[in-house]
Amino acid sequence: VIPPPVIHIESYSEDSISFSLKMTTNIKVSGYVVNIYWTFDTHRQEKRTLIVEGEKSIQKVANLTAHTPYEISAWAKTELGDSPLSFVHVVTSGTRPASPSLKAKAINQTAVECSWTGPRNVVYGIFYATSFLELYRSPHNTTTTSHNITVIVQRDEQYLFLV
Repeated sequence: VIPPPVIHIESYSEDSISFSLKMTTNIKVSGYVVNIYWTFDTHRQEKRTLIVEGEKSIQKVANLTAHTPYEISAWAKTELGDSPLSFVHVVTSGTRPASPSLKAKAINQTAVECSWTGPRNVVYGIFYATSFLELYRSPHNTTTTSHNITVIVQRDEQYLFLV
């Protein structure tokens, strides 16, 4: 039986998490697949996937949000097949930034100007869809470091926007 890998949180800060991966077995490990999950707003779960080569590893994941719960899951790729999943949870330190205040204004039938308030020198994600279900499951999205963006949409549709 292949055991799940051990995920150990080495350290965390406002915007990063460092963790180690190892196996408690003599089975040869070729690498790991790691998923980091978090919830954006209450409508959208985000995921980042890392492919890690080698048997033992310390990883640092950066560009995270302060005071946000993250779930890290990992499985090992071994000479006998994939291991079961292993999970850990961690909340980054600091104070979570205030939600931006979004304004969306139609420029014409296919363009919407989105603008918002918030801190400088961060990356904003803009998510939009024609229903709450689509906004949760598979929204259109883009990112920017500015405080406004023009989004191209389909004519004759109503859209929901999140930033």
